[in-house]
Amino acid sequence: MPPPEKDPPKRSPFKRMETVFLVILLMTTFMSAFCAFQANSWSSITSGKYQEATKLRTESVRAYNDGNTRLLVDVSVFITWADLASRNETVRAQVVASRFTPEFKKAFQPWIAQARELPPGTIPNGTPFTRPEYHLIERERGVLLEENATAAFSVAQEASDVSSSYILTTLIFAIVLFLCGVGEKWAERRLRIVILAVALIFFSIATALVIWLPKSF
Repeated sequence: MPPPEKDPPKRSPFKRMETVFLVILLMTTFMSAFCAFQANSWSSITSGKYQEATKLRTESVRAYNDGNTRLLVDVSVFITWADLASRNETVRAQVVASRFTPEFKKAFQPWIAQARELPPGTIPNGTPFTRPEYHLIERERGVLLEENATAAFSVAQEASDVSSSYILTTLIFAIVLFLCGVGEKWAERRLRIVILAVALIFFSIATALVIWLPKSF
């Protein structure tokens, strides 16, 4: 008679659990490296955007200063003109008016045109500086640069938050690595199951964060 067939050896539950721990270890190692790469990439973006914001703010201040200097010149020349005009020194006033900057002339001409309906030697109310025609390119450029600087700073803060989130995720994966390392060597089966369950929970949380967070490639 042929010998009876032997049942195939059953795989030990410990061996199956070790396989699960090994798979989690491999996946966690890969995910940790990916998170470290992302944290470094977003940190570089943060640094670059902070530098860009600082540069734009410096240029904005310089543009504002140039515009304020131009404004002071216009104010000084206008005060001189107003003083001469109030004393009816028409010739000297016209000489001073010829030295107005192009930006100021655009506002001065419609402002002084109001004097046609007033008695001779009368200056219209207000000043040309309040008219919509008066605007300085340098100051407008300063406003635009400040807006760009604010936008760059906001991007830098967002990138910094993302980098911090990836660092936190890396720490969670580190906890998973620790649990897997301990669980593999633990002798008691029930405790190994508990450790494995906790490791899976932390791994799921960290993986969900990786999926949710923006990527930089």
